[in-house]
Amino acid sequence: MKYFPLFLDLAEKKVAISGAGETAVPKIRLLLKTDARIEVFGKKPAPDVINWHNRGKLSFHDREIKSDDLQGCVLLYGANNNPKEDRKVLALGEAKGVLVNIVDNLQLSQFITPAIVDRDPITVAIGTEGTAPVLARKIKARVEDLLPESIGRVAKISTTFRERVASKLSSLQIRSFWSSYFERILTKKILEIPEGELLENLEETLENYDPVQEEQSVYYFVESSTTSPDLLTVKARRLIENADVVFYDSQISKFILELARREAILVDLDQRTELDGQSRQQIIASICQEFSHGETILQLGSNSFQMWESLGSEMTEIEDLGIKFEFVPGVSPIKTKSTRERSGDLLSVFLDDRSRWKNGVNLSSIHPRQPKNNEGLRKQNSNNLIGELASVESGMALREN
Repeated sequence: MKYFPLFLDLAEKKVAISGAGETAVPKIRLLLKTDARIEVFGKKPAPDVINWHNRGKLSFHDREIKSDDLQGCVLLYGANNNPKEDRKVLALGEAKGVLVNIVDNLQLSQFITPAIVDRDPITVAIGTEGTAPVLARKIKARVEDLLPESIGRVAKISTTFRERVASKLSSLQIRSFWSSYFERILTKKILEIPEGELLENLEETLENYDPVQEEQSVYYFVESSTTSPDLLTVKARRLIENADVVFYDSQISKFILELARREAILVDLDQRTELDGQSRQQIIASICQEFSHGETILQLGSNSFQMWESLGSEMTEIEDLGIKFEFVPGVSPIKTKSTRERSGDLLSVFLDDRSRWKNGVNLSSIHPRQPKNNEGLRKQNSNNLIGELASVESGMALREN
């Protein structure tokens, strides 16, 4: 990522535009959505510029920009449609320490303006680092179709309740409350909900919210054999996006990890095991002790023998801390013959902790080309469920023996 996206507060801040012609008009029109103090410099102004000046929307100066004009300026746009003039603008900005954008010239620009979906106060910015502005506009159109104009009302109404919610709930409960509220409200047709009904709905949700139900932490184990977020189940994706703590190993794709919220604590179990000299179970138990008051804890695990082998003891450690455990199956990509052979001739899932499973059932997957090994598994326990390894690793056709 070459360009870091951020939102800049321009209220009462000075923004200068060098160039008053048609090249400058689109940038000025966008800046007029803010509360910035806009000053435009240049000869032969476009009719829109004169109109905005007459209406007090901006200040127009019928001359070229000078160094003194940049005093107190936070952003400078060069829109002269003249490479020589725009290089002068860049030099002025650099001398004054002002960030410069030269319209339609990525090489001379220190920042770029993204495509914007405006649902005030909700704003979505879309950028391609200047490589494909047409694509950014196409994406913008898709996002605009997803977000109704009225979605901004939901955010504005919620703002009026922030202090009331904060006075009643803890910080963890506040996030849980808003998450559940927005989850429900976004499933409805927002365009059809009157503002009064939105207010009543929020009042009712706050009054009926029971923080006691949120006090027990939940540990979700999400099986993730895919490298693509698109192949995650809906539930798995939602859990990753809302988790407070995320445990993962080296086989988990970085694209999956990027779904986690920025405030989440990410723990690389392989790295921590190597650095701390502790087992995975010890690391998980140690961190979970600090997050047992209603937080959402998540472990991403690849579909491997080692994962299944350690899962039973991890479940015991977690439940001993009073944390609820839930397993969330994943979706595995289809594997080729060579990939299956490299993964080993035999995968066994051990869920045979007799203290946990009194009528212990061993769920084992067998390799169709190893009949001798398979026969041995059948004789071990009459409660075995045997399934031949399918082309999709996470989906096995089972038969009881």
